[in-house]
Amino acid sequence: MRKVVTSLALATGLLLGFGAQALEEVVRLTEEQAQHIGIRTLKPQLTSGVPLERAPARVSLPPQNEYIVSAPQAGVISKVEVALGVKIAAGQVLAQIQSPNLLALQRELLDAASQFNLARAKLDRDKTLLEEGIVSKMRWQETKSAFERYATALREAEQVLAAAGVSEPDIRALKQSRNLTATLTVRSPITGVILERMAVAGQRVDLLAPLFRVGKLDELWLEINMPTERMGEIRMGDKVFVENTSLKARITHISQNVDPSSQTTLVRAVIEAKTDELRPGALVGPLRPGQNVNVQLMHASTDKLFRLPISALTSQEGKDYVFVRVPQGFAARPVAVAGRAEHEAVIHGGLNDGDEVVVQGVAALKASWIGIGGNE
Repeated sequence: MRKVVTSLALATGLLLGFGAQALEEVVRLTEEQAQHIGIRTLKPQLTSGVPLERAPARVSLPPQNEYIVSAPQAGVISKVEVALGVKIAAGQVLAQIQSPNLLALQRELLDAASQFNLARAKLDRDKTLLEEGIVSKMRWQETKSAFERYATALREAEQVLAAAGVSEPDIRALKQSRNLTATLTVRSPITGVILERMAVAGQRVDLLAPLFRVGKLDELWLEINMPTERMGEIRMGDKVFVENTSLKARITHISQNVDPSSQTTLVRAVIEAKTDELRPGALVGPLRPGQNVNVQLMHASTDKLFRLPISALTSQEGKDYVFVRVPQGFAARPVAVAGRAEHEAVIHGGLNDGDEVVVQGVAALKASWIGIGGNE
């Protein structure tokens, strides 16, 4: 009832490679016997990486996606329109500032606009007189030069007011209505999220004092501090999986510096999923800048790799084996383990597509298998 394979035959089979159909030791069991001892099988899942290391990571924003909104003029914050952590749209009002300096800038703009309008009227008049031969060409050129000077002064006043935080529509309305206001509106430069709020109603602020820190969350980074002794295993392009989520990232930067206090090196990975694709129902939830998470690093490989529960593996004489379902029962097959994680192992040799591997009842099968070897 039992098939015995000599050590020489087994060694010959291993030399032929894991992909070949080597001779195997088979524990013969009927389907009823397998069910009686609680054997359960599953088909290994294909994977593209070898587990390297579990490590803590911090979620961060790319520097180009982070903005500081500052006070365009000195004054007193009269109103704050947004709270910490809320989503905002480009151009949305964040706060209002009462600024006496704004009144002076508006007055300078209106003076420049009046002088410009007067210079334009003189230019039109002298042009008509020049065509009728009443004034000389030199007189018209002098008038034109004055007009260009006042036009430049008007553009400068408009740009100064725009730099103070006044929008173009508000500047046009000011020139038409000539109504001065001391209220300055602070708007968001981007569509994003309020990451930090320094503005408080009633607070006096100076020119360019920071009021808000806003960020775009369409791209997030993972910053991982890796022990220096494991850095030889890390490669650019390796995958990083965020635990308890379906999110993954790709390593894009490996620092050349070592933190002297922790003896770790910074590894940076870019999360591939967009923020809008992160499911709120996940255990970790949507990732946010500053959040701490646990990650699993996976080394990218071009070989065919299979992922199995760690319970499927058994060891015998220093080698790793799994039990694979065959027509006669279950065959003990040697495998090459590429890497182990807490609950899973990655196999890069010894399995084929479609194999059914035992993941429960391995101890009972191993006992019968060892009995086979004892009856040589």
